[in-house]
Amino acid sequence: MSVLRPRPPTDPIEHQIPPGVLSADGAIDACWESWLARAEKVRGAVASASGTATEAMLRAYGTTGSQACRRDSALFGILDVARQLRESVDRVVVVGDRADRALVDLLLSTCCHPHHDDLPRHERGGRPRLWTLGPDDDDDDVQGILDCLVPRTGDRLLDAWGLVQVGPCREAFTQECVRLFAEGADPTVRHVAAPAMVVAAAVDRPSHIGVSVPAVASDASITPPLPQENDGVFTAASLLPAAIAGIDVVRLLEGAAAMARRFREAPAEANPVVSLAVVGHWLTAAADPRGGVPRRRLLPPPRWRGLVEWQAARITPPAPHSSPAIVEARFTTPITVAECRRAPFATIPRGSPGRTADRRGARQASPTAADRLLLPRCDEHTLGQLLEALRLAAAVEASLD
Repeated sequence: MSVLRPRPPTDPIEHQIPPGVLSADGAIDACWESWLARAEKVRGAVASASGTATEAMLRAYGTTGSQACRRDSALFGILDVARQLRESVDRVVVVGDRADRALVDLLLSTCCHPHHDDLPRHERGGRPRLWTLGPDDDDDDVQGILDCLVPRTGDRLLDAWGLVQVGPCREAFTQECVRLFAEGADPTVRHVAAPAMVVAAAVDRPSHIGVSVPAVASDASITPPLPQENDGVFTAASLLPAAIAGIDVVRLLEGAAAMARRFREAPAEANPVVSLAVVGHWLTAAADPRGGVPRRRLLPPPRWRGLVEWQAARITPPAPHSSPAIVEARFTTPITVAECRRAPFATIPRGSPGRTADRRGARQASPTAADRLLLPRCDEHTLGQLLEALRLAAAVEASLD
């Protein structure tokens, strides 16, 4: 095998504007151009307010002149804690509030093996199984995970488990879960606290607890320069569980940074963030100029449920003065993935009933779709672009109200 690994492609995602924007002769609707011009005026302010946490993380981590500089970066700290946890436990429980948990679920469902938890450890690349808990779960879910954490193998590593608290966990259910798993489940639990990140490892003996942050007491509250911008999208709360599962978080951040640069530099007519932001306003202007802005309903592939939940919980809600009758109306944005990671039906002739591409396209079709997002493939770089585009588009849309 060659030691030179080909770099995966980084094709940009594409946003297809509503079909009514272009007339039969190719002319662009004047109302659409007007909204693009308005979005162009607020783009600079939105870009400044959104910050550059993602690019700053990559710059600090990418320092090659001194290994010590890289070790001081926030991203290195996250990856190092993930590595320690992978090497010390075989099961990890992730607890978080609705939006934080949904984002973790999205990353796990799109970038991991679909049945990651069912594979033996050597086929998982030495990565732990991960189970997530949030406010939508109930007591049966919690007890089911507790049952799975009972030592069974007699192997020190395979019987060890850890707890990752993502985000602040302000809801009562998640607070009770953290308290139950961290304090009541095992007397050897040890916490390592950081903003947007709490890690605890439970093992058979205290001497084998291997998760720590250097030079910080286990019960201390620390405030290193971990990323706190971007509304919790690319912080330790999402990056740590992803790194534990073996997801390439560097490529995820690179995708987000690429979309942020595209938002700042691309002209409005070729800017997916700007066009995403003005669709709702353009639809409203055509239906009722006095109304509010209808809310977008994403229609992603079936396993991407976490994207819908994250968007509903995290994306900026409509302005309070908007008309409820218009605001409650939804317009649909399907998300189509052009290339699957694996193609078990690739040998089946195109157009046959068993071909997955045909079934997937039919399932994602929507007669009420206003616009469409086209993703070249399902990987970390593409997902980083998508999350950053949706986050920035929501900020631009809110600025236009």
